[in-house]
Amino acid sequence: MDLVNPRRAPRLAHRCRVDVRDRFAAWTAATEDLGPLGCQLVTPRLAAPGRELRLRIYCEAIRQTIETSGTVVWSRAESPSRLGVRFPDHRARPAWFDLLRLAAPEAGTARFLPDRLPHDTVLRLGEPPRFMADFSPEEVAVLRRIGPGITIDGLARQLGSAFERVRGSIFSLLARRLLVLSASESVSPSRWNDTLSRAERALAAAGVKLPAPTVGPNGAIGRSAAAQALFDEGIAHLTAGRIEVAVSRLREARRLAPTDPLIAGALQRLAPWASREADPGSPDAGATATVGARGKGRLPR
Repeated sequence: MDLVNPRRAPRLAHRCRVDVRDRFAAWTAATEDLGPLGCQLVTPRLAAPGRELRLRIYCEAIRQTIETSGTVVWSRAESPSRLGVRFPDHRARPAWFDLLRLAAPEAGTARFLPDRLPHDTVLRLGEPPRFMADFSPEEVAVLRRIGPGITIDGLARQLGSAFERVRGSIFSLLARRLLVLSASESVSPSRWNDTLSRAERALAAAGVKLPAPTVGPNGAIGRSAAAQALFDEGIAHLTAGRIEVAVSRLREARRLAPTDPLIAGALQRLAPWASREADPGSPDAGATATVGARGKGRLPR
């Protein structure tokens, strides 16, 4: 199948400080990338998909403060924690982004990518970053398999059931020119050895595993890799006391594996907390803190 681009606008790999507010809390984050329709935040606090946020983005490159709302599209618990945020679609590209493209040194990486890539498209390695960058486990899993060049079909066959988890990272890597489509822009895989080795060591030190195919078409116990990844992420949120996000991830896992008894049991035991908001000042805050403190990988009883 063709690979569909989940983004409809370019992004700049540009770092800005961001003040974030939701209904109950405020905190400071930073943009990993920034575009007219959304951004990726490196954040000490997570929010559930669907949550509305207010953002104040301090963009020093253009000496402007961008105030906007945003909807959380995805969140990732593994350190460094990240949020994907979508801005309101005003159809016209905002003026501040055109100024940023002219002012930011990363402007060369902002480009419009195709809406979809054919399955026989060859992916190649671009120039590695000059400075050590934070790579997600999905990005490392893709970069490690590119070699001198690989088709999207070939990558999907290598990753098997884990391909669904990593497919979104392919366009992110292309936008940053870490992956390229042209042989003339590509570099030897040996240029990436040190960068990827450091990234793998950093993820391993944080206890994060790279996406990999499960044993057999549906895993050893009949749970797909995508459902397993969501289940693992839900438990990670649970042990950190983020009940709302944990329930969201477990519900997504149940949609992929509706008859899985472990996922169903986890949601059943979380039912008393599922509808409560994570308000630090609410009476329910104690229940959330208790669950996070006693979790240690176990579900509340």
